[in-house]
Amino acid sequence: MNLRQSMAGLHTWGGLLPSWLLYVIIFAGTVACFDKELNRWMRPALHEGVVSTQGADDVRDWLQRNVSEELHAFWMHGPTAREPYWRLGWEVDGTETFHNVAFDPRGVRPEPMPETLGGDFFFKLHYNLHAGDVGMYIVGLAGMFMLVALVSGLIIHRRIFKDFFTLRPKANGQRAWLDAHNLFGVVGFPFHLILAYTGVAIFVASYMPAAAQVSYSGNVMQYFGEVMGSYHREELHQPAAAPRSLDALIAESRRLWDGAEVGWVSVHHPDDASAVVDVRRRDGSRIGTPQDTLTYDATTGELLNRQNASTGYRAYLWLAGLHMAQFGGSLVRLLYLLMGLCGCAMLVGGLQVWLAKREGRGDRSLVWVRALNASVFAGLPLASLALLWGNRLIPATFTERAIAEGWVFVGAWLLMALWAVLERRNTRRLLRHQLLLGAVFALGLPLLNGLTADGHLLASLARVDWALASVDLFLIAAGLICLACARRFSAAPARAMVPGRANRVREA
Repeated sequence: MNLRQSMAGLHTWGGLLPSWLLYVIIFAGTVACFDKELNRWMRPALHEGVVSTQGADDVRDWLQRNVSEELHAFWMHGPTAREPYWRLGWEVDGTETFHNVAFDPRGVRPEPMPETLGGDFFFKLHYNLHAGDVGMYIVGLAGMFMLVALVSGLIIHRRIFKDFFTLRPKANGQRAWLDAHNLFGVVGFPFHLILAYTGVAIFVASYMPAAAQVSYSGNVMQYFGEVMGSYHREELHQPAAAPRSLDALIAESRRLWDGAEVGWVSVHHPDDASAVVDVRRRDGSRIGTPQDTLTYDATTGELLNRQNASTGYRAYLWLAGLHMAQFGGSLVRLLYLLMGLCGCAMLVGGLQVWLAKREGRGDRSLVWVRALNASVFAGLPLASLALLWGNRLIPATFTERAIAEGWVFVGAWLLMALWAVLERRNTRRLLRHQLLLGAVFALGLPLLNGLTADGHLLASLARVDWALASVDLFLIAAGLICLACARRFSAAPARAMVPGRANRVREA
């Protein structure tokens, strides 16, 4: 057995086993490329394009008026071009529970906007499946499988350049799916290889923590502090004096950074005399935010520490920035979106090739594989669209509104999975109906948005607000594609036979 033959089996099974999980990860990461635009769309208060005039001191005043517990820390982020509002988070001392709120930019004083999962839902689904550290480890293992499948796929493809120009959609099923798998795999190969590698690399300290735990006697936070060069001051357990203006510290930081933008501002132990303020630099034009931080005494405003990331840490930040696509503007994010969709298409094509090769064997278990395909490949996008419908239909005053949106997503996905199981013996009809439902969901959302918010598509286009309009335009495009594909499947003759039965009938 030569190298190509040995790699063929590794590519088949190394790519097949985690393929459904990889589809979820890649699809969620693709959507998360425009997470901030999706955040705006899911918050009607932001549809008018108003930039907040509130300040950091206003946000801190709101926190002091509305949160009476002793805080371990709180942090905030000011308005940006993609997120024109103030965000605030805090941790109550001794609880390790985090709270977050976003403020309506239209008011003079901070007022919280209704809760929503927003685009952050897909970001968390991408990197930890909303399952904490366990989910992060699962995603990392899937990323390693993807690296193996990509490298082995490159080895077994002798005609990689010819495959780049070959797509025969009207060929027999297996040939057409193989062409699609090869084409999308070749087009996105450099992108998928880099994203798979960086996705694993940026969490390597979490996947292999033994070295840091042994070297620092289990105090991993000390390790991260030294790597980043952060500043820490022990609590004095004495009441804090009147704090210094956060707006003044932000202005001072801009001056020290020659006018650079400011990102996160955090206050540690705000109720203690040892309180410090960290002001972090933000630079969206570079691959990887530099993470330079200025630390001030929260009471006197004295500069205590300048954190300039080390060369090694900057290399790590560069890898993280390359993976997360928070640089280069909308054009880079659009490229990531298209390459992510190519990755999804590559996985779908690969699984269809695997199924097509085994259709003639009469294997009864294949119907369950097809049901799983329909549950994941179509069920996840439909559940995502259902989440957006839930965002618009759940009342703004509903308690725990973000949690309700999450249950809409989970419930819709479970219904799609049940539907796929019930229709597992007629996958063509199932796919046609799923495409029609996707068209209704996608094309109905811009209309629903116009009825429930001021930022309908025509208003966004009139303001030249492409960030907001792009969401509606993408939904319309997706709906039309679903409609066209459903029409094509309607024109083709549907076969309700179990895979393999047709061959047995012809042989008889």
